[in-house]
Amino acid sequence: MKYFFLRDWERNSAVVAYTQEAPPISYELIPKLEGKNILPFELVLKSIKIGKSGLIIEEILTESKIAWLDYLPNCLAWPLMSEKMKTIINNNLTGKEDIDWILAEINAIKERRNYYFPRFKRKLDVLDLQRTTFVPGTDQIIKPCFSSQKVANYNVFHKPISHYSWKIPSSIYVSETIKNAIESEGLTGVGFDEVSVSK
Repeated sequence: MKYFFLRDWERNSAVVAYTQEAPPISYELIPKLEGKNILPFELVLKSIKIGKSGLIIEEILTESKIAWLDYLPNCLAWPLMSEKMKTIINNNLTGKEDIDWILAEINAIKERRNYYFPRFKRKLDVLDLQRTTFVPGTDQIIKPCFSSQKVANYNVFHKPISHYSWKIPSSIYVSETIKNAIESEGLTGVGFDEVSVSK
């Protein structure tokens, strides 16, 4: 079985789900979501352009510019999935991942859609510690190598980082089973990078 880092395919995507005000710091938001299943603020589809002094974030004013990707880039840098993508993930879990979902309402001109962030209820033990590269003298991961025996229990998993950001990680990994299901359904905005798994 192969495993993949799940990333947004539209690397130069001009659309992102963004807060109306300055976005909160993601890891500071995680403890505030304990016991809640709805993001306490709405997100809005905005356009991003690169200007001379950096990123320019603007309201989308015409419906032709709207892109409702199934895997939607967002200002929190969390994995944000459409209802269809969430259903595919749920239908292919082993039951050992211990995931629940946080609803995020996304607005764009005349339309509102529900999207979802996956949240892990416990830290998963998935690394091959001998083959994972760490910052010397720390438990900070430079390059993970996953244990084939450990990840065989999961079709979705995260890096077991020490900070509680593992609960809603910016990086998630999926099995070939989920990759194939996503590709067969033609989901948009999704890319896959194969990751190292020890034998």
